[in-house]
Amino acid sequence: MIVRVSSRLFAAMRGTDEDAMACACSAAAAVATSPSLPVVSPLGWISEDVIEGVTEFLTPDDVRHVMQVNEYWKGICMRDSVWLRFCLMRWKLESPRELLRICGTDDFEELYGYLERNGMVPRGKYTQKNQLIWGRNRQEGADVWITIAHRSDCRLLSSRSSTYIQLRLVVQNLQHKPLTVDFRELKVHWKDGLCGRVLGLDNSDASTLAPRLVAFNGEEQTKPLSNHMIDLNFFEFAVVMVNVECDGCEFEADFLERCSTLWLPIRRPGPCTSLSTCRCGLIPDNYHHGSVRIPIVDESVVWKHYRSVSGRFMVLDTRSASLKHPFGHCHPVKTTPKSRRKTSIS
Repeated sequence: MIVRVSSRLFAAMRGTDEDAMACACSAAAAVATSPSLPVVSPLGWISEDVIEGVTEFLTPDDVRHVMQVNEYWKGICMRDSVWLRFCLMRWKLESPRELLRICGTDDFEELYGYLERNGMVPRGKYTQKNQLIWGRNRQEGADVWITIAHRSDCRLLSSRSSTYIQLRLVVQNLQHKPLTVDFRELKVHWKDGLCGRVLGLDNSDASTLAPRLVAFNGEEQTKPLSNHMIDLNFFEFAVVMVNVECDGCEFEADFLERCSTLWLPIRRPGPCTSLSTCRCGLIPDNYHHGSVRIPIVDESVVWKHYRSVSGRFMVLDTRSASLKHPFGHCHPVKTTPKSRRKTSIS
C-alpha cells in the first residue's frame, strides 16, 4: 500500500498538470481511507513538506474537497502557506499580511474566500485599487472585469468619422485547463437591442484600433494579439484594450448609460462543461465553446461617479469608490464603524 501511494505522489509531481491533479487526488484519497495506516499521521513515512507539495497541483476548490477527507488532511490543507500561495498566485498581492490586518483576520484561507466572494481584481498594471470596475462576472471558470481607459476630460476618442471608447477587459483563468479568449466574436449589446461594433477586426479599420494586449500577469505589454486571440493558463490574467464604436456619444458616461452587456467568447480543450452557455453543438471539434456575459453597472451607479458641469463638461469622482471599498470596485460595501474591529470576515 505504501509503495503504491508513494509512486502516485511522486508521479503527481513529475506529470503534466491534468495528470498531476488526478494522481494527487487519488493518492490523497487512498492514504486517507486506508485502514492499515493510523488516522493521526497516515503519511508519517513521508515528510509533511512533500505532502503539502501535492496541493500545488490542485485548485483551491480541489483543496477544499481534500479538507473534507479527515482531520489530518484538513490540518494540512488549512495551512497558511497553502492559502498564501493561492492568494499570491491569483491576486499578485504586494502586502498580503497587511491585507490580513485590514480585513480583520489572521487566516489566509478566510482571506482567500473573502477576496473571491467580493470579486477582487488581480493587482498589476491598469488594475490597481483605484481603478473603477464598470462590469464584472464569473462564468466558464473565468473572471472578467470591464474598466475604461479614462481621460481627464471624460470625452470619447474619434477617428475619421467614428467616435469610440477604449475599454480594458481584464480576463483571468481560474481552472487548470488552458483558456482561449477569442476577441473576434466579442459582442457589445446596447439597451435598445442593437449591437455595437468592435474596431480593428476587419481590413477597413486601422491596425492601431485592433484589440491589443496591454498587460499580462500585472506586467505592462504593448503588442497586438495573434489572430485576435489570447491563451491563459491557471491563474494567469491579461488586460486587453478594445475600441468600441459609439456614434452619438460624447462622454464616457454616455457609453456606460447606453451599453447593456458584453459577451466574450471562450474556448477550452475537452468536452462541454456547461449546457447553459455551450456552443459545442455548432462547432464540432475537441473544444468546449462558451461565452461569458458581462453586464454593465446600473445607470444610478454611473451617475454617482460622473458629474456634469454647466452641461458642457464632465468630471469623474473616484473618491467614493476608493474610500468605501478597499479593493476599488464600483459597488461599495458596508463598512464597520471605526470603533469596532471586525473579528471575522466570513
